[in-house]
Amino acid sequence: MGHTMLTTRQSPTVQDFPTATLVIGGPWSRGHQLDTHPAVVVGPFGGPEFEGEATMAVVWFFTLGAPQPGDSVQAMFPHELTLLDDTLTTMHQDVFRDIARNLRRGRFAYDDGDTLRAAVRQAWCERTGLAAAGPADRHRLHHS
Repeated sequence: MGHTMLTTRQSPTVQDFPTATLVIGGPWSRGHQLDTHPAVVVGPFGGPEFEGEATMAVVWFFTLGAPQPGDSVQAMFPHELTLLDDTLTTMHQDVFRDIARNLRRGRFAYDDGDTLRAAVRQAWCERTGLAAAGPADRHRLHHS
């Protein structure tokens, strides 16, 4: 007589939401959680050095405007976030362009945005085909 073991779904952790991952979640405003908005993960709360122990992820709700700590950039618990089946490379081009443009306009606390900026630059290269080009081609394209 076999019996089945009950398996419980592990709660998501910050490690399940690496930098540049697209998510959906409800940002907080004045103690109330708002309707859900798409967001991009900036990184673990406290910075990359806390990746293994952080309990919250910093996310940028990019549809709410340029990155601004407390408004469009917030620390969220992993259970408040849902992964989106899309990436910076595959998402709608106009939305990606808005992200890239607003990323330059806004600010993050500390150096939180550095890894995200690098990921957006990488996605930009992949989207424009520069990732496949060699350094000489990139230089020529950049300076022509």
